[in-house]
Amino acid sequence: MYVPAHFAMSAEQVAEVLATAPAGDLVTVGPDGLVATYVPMLFDADAGGHGRLIGHLSRVNDQWRPASAPGGVDALFIAHGAGDYVEADWLSTPEAPSVPTWNYVTVQVWGRLVVHDDPAWMLEAVRRLSAAHGDATVDTLPTAEVDALLRAVVGVELQITRVAGKAKMSQNKSPQVVRSVIDGLRGAGGEDTAAWMEEYSLPRAQAKADLLAGIRERRQG
Repeated sequence: MYVPAHFAMSAEQVAEVLATAPAGDLVTVGPDGLVATYVPMLFDADAGGHGRLIGHLSRVNDQWRPASAPGGVDALFIAHGAGDYVEADWLSTPEAPSVPTWNYVTVQVWGRLVVHDDPAWMLEAVRRLSAAHGDATVDTLPTAEVDALLRAVVGVELQITRVAGKAKMSQNKSPQVVRSVIDGLRGAGGEDTAAWMEEYSLPRAQAKADLLAGIRERRQG
């Protein structure tokens, strides 16, 4: 993923996206080429190294089969955060007219995908993933029903080796333009993107503007 320095995300921002994204695209290479499944996965930051993602795939989804080999297979997981269409009017100034764009937050995770077919491992993974979404159904079902559900899935674990996050959220614009985009997004219903920009993009844009103003003052003085 191409990530200009001004769009790079901090480790904390990346972890937040992975912890809150409801699902993402799990991409592997199978016998017929690239395969992708949109699937919820739970980010476990305490697993050592870069952490891991755990989840499950339907047993009839053959994407898991190559990963059942010893050592697993290389995989990519793509999670998305806030994102919205940005109108040209929100970005434009009398001195610098602009064109519309799309603001977005995305995180790509690389690692080794391994399979877990142990019922105890899968039950714990399903329980943790459900709890992360506020659902405790697995703890209220009869044991026989839970066992039947677990037989229909295969546990998967992405052991993370590398991550990259990109937030293209107008933080390279002037504070005035960032505020204009935030106001425009809120008026159009893009509250999540506006909130992200208000927390991260606006302070960064203001810091850059203050730095440039200080440099100009020193040169003039």
